[in-house]
Amino acid sequence: MTFKEKILKISFLILIIVIVCSCNKNEAPTNPTNPPEPVTNPYNSTHFSFYFTSYDSLFITQIADTLESNYSRILNDLLTDSVAKTVVHFHRTQSELAAAVSHVVPNLPVWATGLAIAKDTIHMISPKHPDHDYIVMLRVLVHEFAHCVTLNIKPNFGNNPRWLWETVAIYESGQFVHPNQIPYMVNQTPPTLSQMNNINNTQVYEVGFLLAEYIVLNWDRQHLKDLILSNGHIPLILGMTTTEFQTNWFQFVKNRYNI
Repeated sequence: MTFKEKILKISFLILIIVIVCSCNKNEAPTNPTNPPEPVTNPYNSTHFSFYFTSYDSLFITQIADTLESNYSRILNDLLTDSVAKTVVHFHRTQSELAAAVSHVVPNLPVWATGLAIAKDTIHMISPKHPDHDYIVMLRVLVHEFAHCVTLNIKPNFGNNPRWLWETVAIYESGQFVHPNQIPYMVNQTPPTLSQMNNINNTQVYEVGFLLAEYIVLNWDRQHLKDLILSNGHIPLILGMTTTEFQTNWFQFVKNRYNI
């Protein structure tokens, strides 16, 4: 091959490379600052369907497995054989969550991160949202599923009464707060059930575990379920007045946790 032929061959190869590179530039680049739109097709596990966001795409199997691992335990705890398959919708922002549930809760509190709106439907901010703790959000997801289970047991149980509605879900999701970390408990001024029934009162999220623990340990899980079925009728199910229940509950907490 002559020197001129070699030069022509090299020039031809360079031209091919330039053409290929030019073609590649026409492809849409991946921009890491703009994650893809939420996936519309759900991820299905045995008992759940998840509509998830780009935040969750790498973790959706792990998230589903966490919820599945609590499924049988919660049903057993609440003495229930089966519930409807649950659809879980994750949202990228609190405002998107509020818009999605506005037909149920027109003015969702800004601190709310999740909501069970039916016996088979949960809406939540993405568990992997960068402004939230992933482990805490997984507990919130379990909490919301516990709400769904109680709605399968008693369709009109939602916030009826609120103290018991939240108490059951907090207990089943293990959202325990030690009473010595709660100033009003240490100061011997526990909230009343009536106070905790106010939607703007958040004390039930701190003491709900203790309320359910008192019911389960002093009676049993059947009594807890019967309270659900009776919408919190304490005299009928526990044989005491509401005032007696409140007094005895706080004495139980003081004895158990030395406050």
